[in-house]
Amino acid sequence: MGLFGAIVGAISSAGSALVGALSSLGTAVSTFVTGIADTIGTVLDRLGPVAEALGRFANAFLQGLGILKPDEKIEDMGERALQAAEHGTTPDKYENFDQYMDALRNFEIDPEKAKQRSTAEKLTAGLAIATPALEDKFHYDRGVLNSLWLLPMTNPEFFTPERMQSIIATGRFAGNVFEYLEQKLSGKGMDKLSESIADGLPASDPAKESVNDALENARGHWESIKSQIADQRSNG
Repeated sequence: MGLFGAIVGAISSAGSALVGALSSLGTAVSTFVTGIADTIGTVLDRLGPVAEALGRFANAFLQGLGILKPDEKIEDMGERALQAAEHGTTPDKYENFDQYMDALRNFEIDPEKAKQRSTAEKLTAGLAIATPALEDKFHYDRGVLNSLWLLPMTNPEFFTPERMQSIIATGRFAGNVFEYLEQKLSGKGMDKLSESIADGLPASDPAKESVNDALENARGHWESIKSQIADQRSNG
């Protein structure tokens, strides 16, 4: 059972299907699929407002870092990635993610297939390919950035696109956000996560002094998200 399923019960059928679909994208996204896809996919599938907010965040964040072009949307790239994979177009077939992203831009999608896929599926697929693209661009080991999306998901007021761009672009972001939210990090691990975030913020940003509070707020919101999903399931 996946990580999120272990917390609030069995993964939704939609989430399970999505994880299977993401597996078709190949080895470049394998750590995202096995590590965090069921968690993110379930939240986005169950909570529409969270999906909408994360989509807006991802568009601004990724456009600012050059992963997406100014007129591109993460949901559209996710749909392209899923359809292109059906024809053998996956990241591992290219020398780098820039080439892969260009291939997706030139791929002609089937609009009827796109209509049958949910926003949650498209968005999670988009995040699945954007994550290793960020890791390659800023020289992170594969999988390090898998859980970064949980920060804007749980505290969007603090973890804005601009702040997250600064944090990730340092190349020093460290720590498992999911484990932090689940209170599974050691004291040393918590310090590592907090320090990597603070170090990524500009000296002029007063938020550098309130990272720990921001993380605590994120943890509280995470508990609320889990409660909402659990309530939905118990109510059928």
